[in-house]
Amino acid sequence: MGTYSRGIIVPDFSEDKLANSSLILADDVEPVPTNSVGTGMFVIGTTKVRPRVSASDGKPAIFKRGQKVNFWMQVYNLSVDEKTHKPSATFEYDVVNAATNKAVVHTVDSSEKMGNVGEQVTLQKALAAANLDPGVYRIQIKVSDNISKQTRDPSASFAVE
Repeated sequence: MGTYSRGIIVPDFSEDKLANSSLILADDVEPVPTNSVGTGMFVIGTTKVRPRVSASDGKPAIFKRGQKVNFWMQVYNLSVDEKTHKPSATFEYDVVNAATNKAVVHTVDSSEKMGNVGEQVTLQKALAAANLDPGVYRIQIKVSDNISKQTRDPSASFAVE
């Protein structure tokens, strides 16, 4: 029996600084019943996000060709236009083949197309692994706040077998 203590660095979520949660690669993303909101394993708010984690040897998370590769992330502190009371942001998704460094999937969304969005938005996309050749890929999500002119560009690697 013993005690182990270790310090951690808490991220800075200043209200005037664009921020994001971890970019989660998941093999299952689904809504949960109303009575299960916020409870249970892998439940974040109204969604169950079961992550596909990397192997302990540092290799990327592996998806089989018959599976879906889900991307899930929250963005915080989007600036709101004083006239419209809505944010103005674009979200670019690039899936890049790590061997060739070429984008194989490129998609752009905007806050205007997402309906009722406030200072926080949840980004959720799915991609069929069958559409990708076997290999290692990197998902890059570029978040651009058009009002504050701030950007965030998290990325994560995964493999398709």
